Amino acid sequence: MTSASAGIRVRNGPAVAHYPPGATLGPRVLPGYEYVWMLRGNATWRYAPDGGDPMSAPPLGLEPGMLLLARPGPREHYAWDRDRPCVHGYVSFYVDDVAWVDGAAPRAPEGWPLIRRFSAGDPIEALCRYLLWLGGTDAPGAAERTVDVLGWLLDLFVNGPVAADAGDALPAHLRPLVDYLRAAWRDGRMRPPGMAELAAAANVSPGHLARIFRQRFGTGPVAAVEAVRLARAAMLLQRSNISVGAIAEVCGFANPFHFSRRFRAAYGLPPRAYRQLRPEEPLEPVRRAGLLPLARPLLGEDQ
Repeated sequence: MTSASAGIRVRNGPAVAHYPPGATLGPRVLPGYEYVWMLRGNATWRYAPDGGDPMSAPPLGLEPGMLLLARPGPREHYAWDRDRPCVHGYVSFYVDDVAWVDGAAPRAPEGWPLIRRFSAGDPIEALCRYLLWLGGTDAPGAAERTVDVLGWLLDLFVNGPVAADAGDALPAHLRPLVDYLRAAWRDGRMRPPGMAELAAAANVSPGHLARIFRQRFGTGPVAAVEAVRLARAAMLLQRSNISVGAIAEVCGFANPFHFSRRFRAAYGLPPRAYRQLRPEEPLEPVRRAGLLPLARPLLGEDQ
């Protein structure tokens, strides 16, 4: 089913609204759904699901980087920043067939998320920017594409998965460790760190770091980092003509023999056979070991 056949119809927008300091909106009841995302400044949103007075409901703070999905039925109220002008994007729309949105796990709209946070790992922010562009152009097909994008955004907003809610974030102590390794490997050579070096980067004792890794990943820090280095090696075997010896050096192994032995233990084949047969996706051993939250920022460029 497409967004149009699901009965997604635009009511207002997509557009940008500007407010002077201290402006308010409501109480009001929406006839349909509305996305609101702050572009500048902060706001407070209150809503009463039972149709009562929203001013007696707890406030929900809105700031740039958040997408709100307001829905029909509750009475709502906005209070914009008292001290500075505010700007937000918005689009109001109807959904005639909410069952299409829920897919295989139907829920009433009351059970849908209220807020999603923007993240570099998913397209929610980009879709919001695209909606604003579509709302400001007379390009052929813009109106039809707006309905399509609203359908994509609503499906993603309600059903996910989205990066901000994936539950695979690194423990706080490991974030400086990852930053340290990214900086150390920025020249393209993945020098193997020792346990004391990793602990110093995380600003904890070696014993405490080992416990963090065991609890989160089920393996030790040095072994986990080696798995990431082997994943980089597998990518190079698949996607380059670099010699096995050069890959061993770039990925931080003492010599080709040591590299071949460690690679075979992880991937089931020596490097040359893996290059010829390509039996497994390079990240699969890392995925099976639950190490993707560690590997992703170390192997990517946009984290």
